[in-house]
Amino acid sequence: MTWAPELSAWTYDDFTSGELDPARWRIMAMKGANGERHQYRDRNARVRTGDGHFELTVNPFSRFHDTDPRQNNAKQMYQSVRRFCVPAAGELTFEVQMGVRTYGQVPHDLLDAFGTVNLFDLQTGVVLNAAATNDTVYAVVERLVIPGVTRPHERYIHRVVVEAATEPGREHRYAITYRARTSEVEWYVDGHLAYGARLPVAVAGFNAGMALFSARDLTRYARAEREHGQGARGRWGPWRITAGAG
Repeated sequence: MTWAPELSAWTYDDFTSGELDPARWRIMAMKGANGERHQYRDRNARVRTGDGHFELTVNPFSRFHDTDPRQNNAKQMYQSVRRFCVPAAGELTFEVQMGVRTYGQVPHDLLDAFGTVNLFDLQTGVVLNAAATNDTVYAVVERLVIPGVTRPHERYIHRVVVEAATEPGREHRYAITYRARTSEVEWYVDGHLAYGARLPVAVAGFNAGMALFSARDLTRYARAEREHGQGARGRWGPWRITAGAG
C-alpha cells in the first residue's frame, strides 16, 4: 500500500492501542539465499505497547544463520504497511523517539547488538537507519542487492558514529529527512544535525521500520563469537511524518 501525503504533518502511530496495529505494522519478510521467504522474527521476542510506545525485547537472540545474512542479522523487524511517497521536488521527514538497551553486548561494537529506526525502499534497495547500542549512536546508509533491482557491484554500506552521548535505555529523538530534488539525506539526533549524505539514486518513497539486530560479519566471526547470549530491548514512539517543499 502506498500513501501520498496530503497534509504537512501527520502521526502515523502513537501506540495508544493495547496491541500493535496490523493495519500499520507487519513483520518484515524477505527471500533468503535459498529462495524461500523468511520472516524477521525471533522466537524469544516479547512485545508491549499501549503507553505511547512500542517496546520489543529479545533476550537472548535466537535467530542465527551461518551463511545467509538475511536469516541472521535482523532478529525481529517490523515494517510499515504503508509506503510513504516523497513529494515531487519536496522533502519527507520521519521522526520518532527510540531508546535501546542491550544485554551482554561487546562494548563499543556497533554490530553485536543494536536497535534501529529504519527507512527503506525496496524499489531501489536504499536503506537509511538511525542505530544505537548501549554506548554508541550512529547513522547507516546502505544499498542492498535485490534481484531484479540492484546488481552486486552497486551494493555498499556506510556506518558513521555521531556525536550524541548515550547510555543504556536512554531515549533520543531521531529524525531522517530526504530531499527529492538533490537526493540528499540528513540525520538529526535530539534536534541537532548529525550526518548528511547524497544517494546515488532518486527515491520515490519509503517504508518505515523498527528492529533489533545482531550483524557481525558471518565470514569473519565464528558462530560462538556471534551468538554468545546477547540480546536487546528497543522502545519506539510515536512516529510522525512531515512532508513539505524542498
